[in-house]
Amino acid sequence: MRLLLVELNRFRSRRAIVLLALAAVLVAVAFVAATAWNTRPLSHADRTDAAAQSDLEGQKPERQQEVRACRADPQAYLGADATAADCAGALIEPPSTYYPRQPLDLGTVLHRQGVELALIVAALIVIAGATFAGADWSSGSISNQLLFESRRSRLWLAKAAAVTIGGGLITLVVLGGYWLGLGAVAQARDLSIPGADVTHVLWHLLRAVALGMGAALGAFALTVIFRHTVATLALLFIYSVGGELVVNLLPFEGAGRWSVGNNAFGWLATHHRYFDATITCTPVERCSSTQVMTHLEAGTFLGVLLLVAVAVSLLWFRRRDV
Repeated sequence: MRLLLVELNRFRSRRAIVLLALAAVLVAVAFVAATAWNTRPLSHADRTDAAAQSDLEGQKPERQQEVRACRADPQAYLGADATAADCAGALIEPPSTYYPRQPLDLGTVLHRQGVELALIVAALIVIAGATFAGADWSSGSISNQLLFESRRSRLWLAKAAAVTIGGGLITLVVLGGYWLGLGAVAQARDLSIPGADVTHVLWHLLRAVALGMGAALGAFALTVIFRHTVATLALLFIYSVGGELVVNLLPFEGAGRWSVGNNAFGWLATHHRYFDATITCTPVERCSSTQVMTHLEAGTFLGVLLLVAVAVSLLWFRRRDV
């Protein structure tokens, strides 16, 4: 426990990690501000302009002709219970269609900005985990640390636990603050938040924290293997640029299932659908190139990758000369 507390203090005191955490907070604040602005209440001018656009659309000759045809036989257009009075409202788009923005909805935000912010925070956590491990090798302090704690497995586990806990806490504070900020905006606007949306947000936050912890641990494990922060970040950058393309070029169907990017989205998003270019469908086949990624599938894939990286890193640290 004492060794863990020492490593947690080292994680907290690293200037680069503090700056990365601050950057994550600033990004979250920017996301809250942008979402609040893009969902601000409609002004009188916005509503007037939307009503004018709706009226203009309804005055078009082709639309008026369609309304007259509907009134002549409303059941054929709108169903058995329809009347002629229903035709104009059903065939002419209402003013709400032309509103320049929609009110704040946490469910919509979760599917868009929520997942994007969680991935940005995870990327910053990766850098933090890599620099935490790389600093020991670049400064040579790892040799001194082994003089005080010669059991390499114990030292590795303490460092891994510290970076995992640190990454999880940063993710929890940043994303938790983001959702609390949006909740405060909704409350200030007297918007009701459905219980289902709250549940989805809480589960998303839990998954995002788990991803942040895994990202920190994985980056730490890789950096222990390479012994250099830049090497780890370069490897991850090369994969992010070309790795996804290589996966889509693999000579077997369903290769998109093994993309780290697809699995990261699948782990965070409530219902993640992705396009798999390796699946080809003929006109007579009942198949689709659009696939669905479940949380269990994505979590299993990412978890296996993390376990492999951790096992190799620990074994490498125990056996390789320092």
